[in-house]
Amino acid sequence: MMVVMMGRLAIVLAAFAASAVLAPAHAQIGGSGDAVEVKGDNLEYFQADGRAIYTDNVLVTQGGAQLTTDKLTVVCARAEAPAGERQEAQPCEEIRQLVAENNVLYTAPDLKIRGDRAEYDYPTDTIVITGDVIMARGNEAVIRGTRIVYNVSQGVTRMTAGSDRVSGVFIPQQRNPDQPSPPAPTPN
Repeated sequence: MMVVMMGRLAIVLAAFAASAVLAPAHAQIGGSGDAVEVKGDNLEYFQADGRAIYTDNVLVTQGGAQLTTDKLTVVCARAEAPAGERQEAQPCEEIRQLVAENNVLYTAPDLKIRGDRAEYDYPTDTIVITGDVIMARGNEAVIRGTRIVYNVSQGVTRMTAGSDRVSGVFIPQQRNPDQPSPPAPTPN
């Protein structure tokens, strides 16, 4: 009996793992149509709740974007049971939200954002990162705050700093001394 139960558990976990890797094309952390792949040292799957918790050395990748964290909760969309019927456990067919906790680092080409907690909402294609937030854009700028909202598909970033102020350091590009300076703008 125990062997049969363990076999069923293995099949359920394998089905969940496959659905997390083969998420629908609209699920994205990096703006590409590539599959979202989630890896971690440990996985707990709560089928009745439609959520999975990956812990330790968690890595989420899609195309050129990735998210690393200590703990990641994957929240699945669930179909509503008809009125009066019992909600049955369902496989994860669509990821609705990712919640990353502790040592969060989101990287995409020319963008790095570090923070304490991140929530990625698939319907709005938005990542909200909070805590001690540091964002770096290539080698040009480093900006600090306490909350950043990054819309992946639109490429729009908004940062706040609570009761403090958002601070930034912008590094000018070095010019070649042999290259002429660009002309000064003319007044209108």
